[in-house]
Amino acid sequence: MKIVSDLDKRKIVTFCLVLLTVLTLAESPPLISHAQESEYESVAVLLSNVKSAKYRFSDEEGTVGEIGFRVLGEETVSGEATWKVEWEYEEEGETPETMLLWISKSTGKCLQVEIEGETYTGQYAEMFGNVMLFVWVAWVGNWGEAWNFTTVYGYGELGFGRLIYLGPETRTFGPSQLLIYKYKWEGYANAPEGYRAIVEWWFAPVSFGTLIVKIHWELLDQTEWVNIELLSVELVSPQPRPNIVINANLDKTQLKPNEEVAITITASNTGNAMGTHNLTISVGGEVKNSWLIVLNPGETKSISHKLSFASDGSYAVRIGDQTVTITVSTTLPARFEVSGLNISPSSIKTGQSSTITVTVKNTGGESGTYEVTLKVNNQAADTKRVTLSPDQSTTVSFSFTPSSEGTYSIDVNGLTGSMSVTKDGGAGAAPEIPWLIIIGAVVAVVVVVLVVILLKRKPREETPSLPPPPPPPPS
Repeated sequence: MKIVSDLDKRKIVTFCLVLLTVLTLAESPPLISHAQESEYESVAVLLSNVKSAKYRFSDEEGTVGEIGFRVLGEETVSGEATWKVEWEYEEEGETPETMLLWISKSTGKCLQVEIEGETYTGQYAEMFGNVMLFVWVAWVGNWGEAWNFTTVYGYGELGFGRLIYLGPETRTFGPSQLLIYKYKWEGYANAPEGYRAIVEWWFAPVSFGTLIVKIHWELLDQTEWVNIELLSVELVSPQPRPNIVINANLDKTQLKPNEEVAITITASNTGNAMGTHNLTISVGGEVKNSWLIVLNPGETKSISHKLSFASDGSYAVRIGDQTVTITVSTTLPARFEVSGLNISPSSIKTGQSSTITVTVKNTGGESGTYEVTLKVNNQAADTKRVTLSPDQSTTVSFSFTPSSEGTYSIDVNGLTGSMSVTKDGGAGAAPEIPWLIIIGAVVAVVVVVLVVILLKRKPREETPSLPPPPPPPPS
């Protein structure tokens, strides 16, 4: 992507002059060129968020001028709600030019224009009015990706020059105070023509996109240049701001020669806008490493870095705004490091035991005694003392038997883990008996047995005898 080829140094000033020339041709039918709907929407976004703005432009030929607009209020035109906008252009030594525009609040199209007392509507108004405001869409636009910090910083990888991040700055522009970010491109003399220039641009992220604060372009020999800078802006809502918080942690501050110290840096953005932070680590004023940290709102990033020192001494290590003193000596006092927390098993039943072990090493230059404390749910459960010679290490073990189910936090001198305990039901425990089912079954059996017994004990009834058959009748 070229940085200068698409930026004709005459583009903005000439464009403004061309627009004013078009105004003088109002008596002739103009060439109508309809804009895209998205461009009209951009005008609506602009006027929804910016009440007024003014820029100053200049070049090496002595062209100096100002261009600005301001929203005067709201009016109804042809039954449609509009913004009434005053547009003005003034070049030193020339008569100022102004016009009134009525921009639809729903579509962003210009419905009516007033120029030197003459009123225009329809296509004439659309051409005159929107073309004037498209200049502002170019400067006060929504370039979410084009001005993404990471994307811009990647320009430096092109190899035809170098991109310098000049850092953030807060400035006041009329009624608004803005947090701005500044970049500078320095093209190399042997680079392709489009890159042989110096370009400095400042911009301010706003809720609706990006606000250009300054653009300065010049050839390397300074024979040609153009400058555009924001003089004043009034936003409808205050600019969202980032809040970058940097925390640095060192695993030790006393070292032996050539021993490494691990530095962990956490950067968080607690604000409501994307932000950058140019973080640098230096020792005695000498920069050891630097990072451009880019964070969205609510985002957190971590950076790791290691340092070592060859000679004995005291070293001031600066990490951003924080300074830490590191002592390097071949005869350090006893110094203990705890590592390798192990919880075995980490899932048990109530009544069972778990073994918790850590490794303790004396990394100092003298013998010493050290206390190792087991904490369960932030409460001290056991403490053991170890005495170690220089470079000697040992394993310290604790046994813990929980009495109730749940999740337990384990801490041994800053090393943390967890243990899960469920209800007792291990080997040898009596299984839970479904008493209701068993009692019901027993009752049913007893009832059946009683019925059988009663049936067996019922007395037999005598079967009545039948009378003999009658004799046959006489023949």
